[in-house]
Amino acid sequence: MKRFSKALALMLGITLVFTGCGAKSSNSDAGSKDNGGNTNNTSTVKPTEAAKTDPGKQNTIVVYSWEASLKEQNDKVIAAFESKYPNIKVDMQYPVENDNVKYTEKVDLLLLSGEKVDAVLESSVAKCVSKVQRNLYQPLDQFIQAEGINYDDVYSVSSQVDGSFYACPIDVTPWFIMMNKDMLDDAGLPVPTSWTWDDYREYAKKLTKGSGLDKIYGSYFHTWQNYGLMGVYSTKMDNAYYKTDGSLNFDDPNLKDWLQFRSDMENVDETSVPLIDIKTSNLAYRNEFFGEKVAMLPTGTWMLAEIKDAEKWPHNFKTCFAPLPTWGNGVEGRTFSDTKMFSIPKSSKYPEDAYKFIRFYTTEGAYIRAGGLTAEKNMNLDTILPFIVGENPDTLYDMDSVKNVLKNPKLEMNAPMTAPGYNAEIDSLFVEEIEKYLVGGETLDDCINNLNERGKNIVDSFVE
Repeated sequence: MKRFSKALALMLGITLVFTGCGAKSSNSDAGSKDNGGNTNNTSTVKPTEAAKTDPGKQNTIVVYSWEASLKEQNDKVIAAFESKYPNIKVDMQYPVENDNVKYTEKVDLLLLSGEKVDAVLESSVAKCVSKVQRNLYQPLDQFIQAEGINYDDVYSVSSQVDGSFYACPIDVTPWFIMMNKDMLDDAGLPVPTSWTWDDYREYAKKLTKGSGLDKIYGSYFHTWQNYGLMGVYSTKMDNAYYKTDGSLNFDDPNLKDWLQFRSDMENVDETSVPLIDIKTSNLAYRNEFFGEKVAMLPTGTWMLAEIKDAEKWPHNFKTCFAPLPTWGNGVEGRTFSDTKMFSIPKSSKYPEDAYKFIRFYTTEGAYIRAGGLTAEKNMNLDTILPFIVGENPDTLYDMDSVKNVLKNPKLEMNAPMTAPGYNAEIDSLFVEEIEKYLVGGETLDDCINNLNERGKNIVDSFVE
């Protein structure tokens, strides 16, 4: 039996609103139909009967995350939570550390097997929706109603699917270019405030120097799918994989041109770290940037908090920031953005306690964690930024450039609002095919043709 009806592929509406950041917002109406038990889901995982909360007993909730790089901050959040709720103990586990791709694969298997876990951190809306569609997460409506809050008054990012809320969002992560300012100064280059990808390419040429093991590259594009879609983010809103009618967008000329552009930087200019080197040497983007092996790194605001930790990431240079460059006829200031979210699996033993934790983590705890821009409805940049960058930021941060990027009146969040049931399969296909092209395993035309043909097969397999 085919797994999903294409017409019933769930969509998740997202609203990103920054108060005090000068950002425009992207809006989509959330579904209004009651979830009705998710009759189209394929998972056979049954909800665990929730244990009763005993005021005289301490319950231990199990929480999954991959962000071991934030373990110290997470421990502080947990300590504050346990002080406020002494009857709840939090066991935060990192099934896979600092690798969200492998973490997602492992957690999927654990949840499908019925593993007893009370809260799971997701890196994106699409990944959260994917598990909702497979009947792995439970709606939070009963807890929200019992608390007496209006979700949309609290959070700037909706987690509503078919009329029910399934997650509490932690932060929003607009992307920018992180740059080694010492290297820019040595090359006589100013910090860009408005630029194109062609400008980025020229910067990379001027910042690349040396050879062999001593070579410093001007640019670094990591292995994630995002780095294959940069040319689409400023030219098209919503999920870059799909057109407005829901059909695949792999014939978008901006996508083909971007892949050619990236290949040229890696294999012709030799100014961006070649993907084949990243894969064969298992390079980590943090190590490459903080180790001063690359000058520029497109990334998201989660990295802001990590710069100040010079003990974990030893470095003494100052980091500056530039907006994500504009591609072709794209919109200046538009950038990719997503949000991390905490959901409660149906296998949770203590869902009520888990809800208390994820509510604390995404509100009061967000300022203790200080891992990025919070997803609160009225988040104020001037309030949260000192928590993120620390007490003496001027040593390691070019603060003027931080504020120029995040307070840019043209800043527009391009969040992937469309998440059909086959999105994960399309994701895997995309990464597989562009890797073949970028390492010389197939031509660009073959890459695009394979994306269209194999992508169509994936979509068709979900149509009854």
